[in-house]
Amino acid sequence: MEPQPEDLNAWVNAGFARGEAAVWRRWGFTVATARAWISAGVTTGLTAAQWAIAGVTPSTVPGWRDAGISPADAVRWHEFGVGLRAAAEFRSRGISPEQAWSQRTHGTDDPADIEVVQRWREAGVAGPVLSSYLLRQWLDDQALEWARQGVDAADAMGWRELGLSPAEGGELARGGRRPVAELREWWRVGIPFEEVADWLGAGLGPDEAAGHRANGVTVEQAARLRDQRRRRRERES
Repeated sequence: MEPQPEDLNAWVNAGFARGEAAVWRRWGFTVATARAWISAGVTTGLTAAQWAIAGVTPSTVPGWRDAGISPADAVRWHEFGVGLRAAAEFRSRGISPEQAWSQRTHGTDDPADIEVVQRWREAGVAGPVLSSYLLRQWLDDQALEWARQGVDAADAMGWRELGLSPAEGGELARGGRRPVAELREWWRVGIPFEEVADWLGAGLGPDEAAGHRANGVTVEQAARLRDQRRRRRERES
């Protein structure tokens, strides 16, 4: 288990200003790790957090900085699975993370691939999720909606086959649920395949739905509840 940040008084006693300490604590750093980053020349909690997200440590950050790579760019290289040595080499040749990904995946600098990567990245799609769609060459607008929900392409195809929307599938994925396992559970309780999407969309699990169904609640009622949840989600987005 990772050590938890000390309380604010401990930071102040260690010589940090309160506002400065609050930022370090917000990103989950302890006094010791904050000092390690500061010793490495990273003086703010936000910048240290960016480096940490990229898998960089206080001991390795000098190498990234010497290569002229910023924290934000390090995150992009990390998402595409590129380490320091390769990132520095690509950068020295003027190759972006997206271009490097295209070369590694397809062996080409196909402008169409690079344009897709850039457009999806600008839409907030993380590298590993993006890769799953590129590998399947599922790159239309519907695929982008699923990807923006953070759903891997294989799971998105499964949720879509069940009749769910990207928002519904994304909600389930964030809860750690997978389409194959989910369908198995619905089969277990005897609910027909064609009803699963409405019960799921209404926010019910297999056992809950089976109980309601046994008590006379119809799939049409579940569909109305699903529509209400969809409209509420749209208002909140």
